[in-house]
Amino acid sequence: MALQMGWTGGQGAILESDGESSEDGDAAMDEAVLQERVEAQAKLSEFEQASQKLLAEMSALETEYEIERSCREQAEVYAAQVSQENKQLKRISLALMPMLDQLPGDLLDLASKVESPPDAGPEPLQQLRELQEKISTLLGEKKELSLQVQELQGETRALREQVEEEHEERRSLQAALDRSQWALKTLKRMSQRVTQDYGNILQQLELEQDLRQHAEVFAHQMLVKQKEANRQSLILMQSTGPSAQLLKALEEVAALTRMMEEAKQEHLEKVQGLEGQLKVRPQQEQLDAAQAALAGAEEETRQLRQRLQEAEERNAALTEKIQHLEEKLAGAPVMEPKELEEAPAPPPPPPPPPPPLPPTDLSTPADPLLLIKQRKGVRKQMPGEPRVDDAKARAVDEMMARIKSGVVLRPARRDKMAVAQDPSTTANKRKSAAMELQGILDTMKKPSRKTSWRKKSVRISDNQLESILQRRRRMVDSSTAAQGFAPEATAEHRKESPEQGDGAHPRLRKEQTCAPVKTELGSKLSGKQANSSVSWSG
Repeated sequence: MALQMGWTGGQGAILESDGESSEDGDAAMDEAVLQERVEAQAKLSEFEQASQKLLAEMSALETEYEIERSCREQAEVYAAQVSQENKQLKRISLALMPMLDQLPGDLLDLASKVESPPDAGPEPLQQLRELQEKISTLLGEKKELSLQVQELQGETRALREQVEEEHEERRSLQAALDRSQWALKTLKRMSQRVTQDYGNILQQLELEQDLRQHAEVFAHQMLVKQKEANRQSLILMQSTGPSAQLLKALEEVAALTRMMEEAKQEHLEKVQGLEGQLKVRPQQEQLDAAQAALAGAEEETRQLRQRLQEAEERNAALTEKIQHLEEKLAGAPVMEPKELEEAPAPPPPPPPPPPPLPPTDLSTPADPLLLIKQRKGVRKQMPGEPRVDDAKARAVDEMMARIKSGVVLRPARRDKMAVAQDPSTTANKRKSAAMELQGILDTMKKPSRKTSWRKKSVRISDNQLESILQRRRRMVDSSTAAQGFAPEATAEHRKESPEQGDGAHPRLRKEQTCAPVKTELGSKLSGKQANSSVSWSG
């Protein structure tokens, strides 16, 4: 168990260290991606500012180009008009050349004045040439700027594509990180559950081993007592004839035993029916009803304990009466062997009491959820695994083999009751004990009271669970300590049994009388506890 827990703890530590290292690597990768993204955004902002400046300069150059083009067009129109007017003036002057002699002198003076204006022709042409040169240079700059703008646009597109790819990669990394964290959390949770279930299973295994050992010890004790009682009862029946009151008491005990067996069979049938019904998963309402039934069963268990104690007290009084009768029989004259041969054969001895059931824990189940998990685990067994019935049968065979192999145990101590009582009072107590046992059987045959469906489930605290486990461990320790003295006590008892003769008969009758009552009441209580455990396990 220690190795298993150590291996589980080491595996959990390795998984936690791997998870932390993967988280550190993912954090560093995220920081690098964020830094690259910031740098790409800074470059993109610089490119956008440069492109905006280029676009502003380009728009200014376009406006200048439009202005210069309009000026050139106007200059060309003006030059065409001037040339046309010059042609007209030349044609008019040629037409007026023969008439110059006839014109007065004033007109000639005016003509000379008109012909004398300065020549302004070369200046507009020079301006036009300059404008054409400027336009050509501006067009070249425009082409260069357009090429630069195209390059910048291509770079911005590439940067945008790179940023989108980085976004996609980051999203994929984030999704992978989320999946790994979810898987790590799931693995941690499952490892915790496995370790917890393993510890619970180990505790349950230890408890079952202790209970099984206690059951084997108790069964062997009862087997030894039964053999001694049968042997000495045969000796006593051969030596003396039984009285009518003793036979009547034995018949009553046998009748009570049969009735208890019938009640036990009915309870077993009810338990089997409940197990068949609980194969289907119950709803929450059914679980609440089962918990309420468990509370009622606990109350009935407490009442049955009280009644069992009262019945034991009455049985003690009944055994005192039987002891008194046996003492009278012991004082009667012993028959000779010839008379025994002539006397009719005595009636057969009463049937031996049924073997006692293993002691059951009458307390509330420690962990109902654990019982549910165990029952679900039994249902979900693989086909190749051995069935639970075979395992139970093997366990019972092994226990019976150990009992038959001769494990010697000392007899249980019995409290000595006072014998000095009035015979009439003992007879009345015997009748009242029989009536009380009959009443107990009638109440057990009746269906259990129906509790309210609205009662809340009662949960046992951890302190109660610890007290139950400590009490069981003390019981097991006391039983193991008692085994050390068993061989000597059994040997002494075997030595004393032949010498006592008829004097040992009352004690044997007391065991025969009390054993069926205790056994059947224990089976009833175990049946009630089984019903409650079945309701919890559903």
